[in-house]
Amino acid sequence: MMMDKAQEGQQQSAAARVVHSQVRRIKQEEDERVKVHETYQHHAAEMRLVLRRDLGRQRSRSPLGRAARPGAISIGGDS
Repeated sequence: MMMDKAQEGQQQSAAARVVHSQVRRIKQEEDERVKVHETYQHHAAEMRLVLRRDLGRQRSRSPLGRAARPGAISIGGDS
């Protein structure tokens, strides 16, 4: 009877280790997904800043700013 309880305890312990390793693997995969997501968010934020800066340069309301772009129409008498 004592051996049965000892064996049962060992089986439960082994089952707990299997579950524990599965939980550890799932948590590790979740952490990796979070890191990938954070990296993506960081790169997306950088790209938004770059695009916003570049678009700000393109939309100049000044005639001088418009003249600097290729294909600008001359307002004065120069062709």
